[in-house]
Amino acid sequence: MIEAGQKVYLCGRLRGLTRRSLHARSGTAGLTLTGRPNGADTIVLGHSVAGRVVSDEGGIRLGFRLKPQASVVSEAAFRAALGLTAPHAASGDYSQDQVARHAGLENEQARTLSLFDVLHPVGSRFSYADLIVARAAGRLHADGVGFPKIIAVALALEQQGTQLSNVRLAEAPWGELLQVVEGRLAKIDGQLLLPLDGPDIDADEAFARAEESEQAGDLASAQRWYQLAARLDPEDAVIPFNLGNVLDGLGRPREADFAYRQAIARNPNLADAWYNLGVLQEKIGREEESLASYERALAIEPQFADALHNAALLLMRQRDFAAALPLLERVKSTRSTDAAEARRLAHLCRLELREREKRA
Repeated sequence: MIEAGQKVYLCGRLRGLTRRSLHARSGTAGLTLTGRPNGADTIVLGHSVAGRVVSDEGGIRLGFRLKPQASVVSEAAFRAALGLTAPHAASGDYSQDQVARHAGLENEQARTLSLFDVLHPVGSRFSYADLIVARAAGRLHADGVGFPKIIAVALALEQQGTQLSNVRLAEAPWGELLQVVEGRLAKIDGQLLLPLDGPDIDADEAFARAEESEQAGDLASAQRWYQLAARLDPEDAVIPFNLGNVLDGLGRPREADFAYRQAIARNPNLADAWYNLGVLQEKIGREEESLASYERALAIEPQFADALHNAALLLMRQRDFAAALPLLERVKSTRSTDAAEARRLAHLCRLELREREKRA
């Protein structure tokens, strides 16, 4: 159970969320994200880390010690705590032990499927649908398929609106788990596979390598990995958003502009992409476009403190103090480190407006 006041350590990433928005949503929920796993009250297992922390036999090896009494929860549980999705509501009549026994699994294997949202227990109870999915996972494992592949395919199928138990699967010669459609191999999304297809890396791994390169300051490598991730995952807006940041860091504003617009095309409600596009436009002197981008970010996220602050400063440079003042007042009501600066700037706006009144 994730409760307000807890420190949370996220393993991996949450698809579709930037770092800033993740921290902002966590703060709103009364949670603090921490980079120290051994000091966290709750460990969240992002779907993206299944290939790294789950063994073929279904055990979970995190690689760090947990704080006493710390809990481990799934990505779906964390998303629900942040208000991004509704909690799963279909409770059932089965215990984890019963599900494991009927599916031919060990208890630890059933727990792993729950922690990666292949099964959806409510509290400690599982539904009949969970039991059917667990049986499908058990059959695949009995056929020699490792749990990381089972989890990846189950999650991909769920995104397609179906379940592991509803499709026929086969392992390709290069190890990928595929659908069998009318006797031919197909991707999990149903796209028929050409005979020579055989990817050896997925979008999550490419994204993780890109982040590692970016954090190490190797922006050229980060660019290549983000570009690969964007090709492998044509939907996640955060990938081209991060690519835009890297291209901006490399001093390539035109390409960064294009990447931010790609992110917006994938998700028009990604406030961070509108904001970063505005920053880029402001740097190259396109102030009116920049202000419009900040306004789009604020229409999506009204309390986006950095967008409020930048838009207010731009308006002050244009000497539109009446428009800047309410934005600065909104900054003051946020938890932003710019709140003190906003108070000072709001005072300057009022002084300018009074001087205008005197001169009128």
